[in-house]
Amino acid sequence: MTPTPAIRVRAARDVPPRPDSDHVLYWMIMTRRPGWNFGLQRAVEWAEKLQKPLLVLEALRCDYPWACDRFHRFILDGMASNARAFAGRPLRYYPYVEPSLGAGRGLLAALAARAAVVVTDDFPSFMIPRMTDAAARQIDTRVESVDSNGLYPMRATDVVFPTAYAFRRHLQRALHQHLREFPAVDPLDGARLPVAGGGTPPGGGPPRPPPRPRAPPPAPPPPP
Repeated sequence: MTPTPAIRVRAARDVPPRPDSDHVLYWMIMTRRPGWNFGLQRAVEWAEKLQKPLLVLEALRCDYPWACDRFHRFILDGMASNARAFAGRPLRYYPYVEPSLGAGRGLLAALAARAAVVVTDDFPSFMIPRMTDAAARQIDTRVESVDSNGLYPMRATDVVFPTAYAFRRHLQRALHQHLREFPAVDPLDGARLPVAGGGTPPGGGPPRPPPRPRAPPPAPPPPP
């Protein structure tokens, strides 16, 4: 597996990893998929380097801006798909759905308190930059935000383009150098990771195909 490009990794808390810890934590918040994911790939790299178990936390809050049933259905279906994709793989997947307002407060801090490194997703808008920066200030170990948003890394330039035309012209000159830096289809394929509770699966476990899309639930019957 090709290492995660350095230009896609931002140290949200730039301190050394904590060696006397239980695991590496991947806080999955935007790139909610088991493959083609630089964030998960970076977490696998850290877990392999430090020989720590990998824990993946994917959580759903009640009170984020514009929360609605449609968004929650999309995220919940994704969690079910991720649970199937991660089953039998060399990690621990923890999907958490907040049952009531504020019930999940302190969960990230508790898991991060036992982590050597915390890796999360970098995203330029919505509440994500504020949320990740606030979390990094409260976590007492290394925190990295990883850009898996598109072909062109967000930090490949600091130019503010005034028009779409100017941005297209820039991409025509600069994009080609990033087109060989794709994330791994399956970051866990071949990874030798210790599993919580002991043992390292030979070769990190078998590769798995991408999960098949789920059919939408049937519509409820009309009222009598």
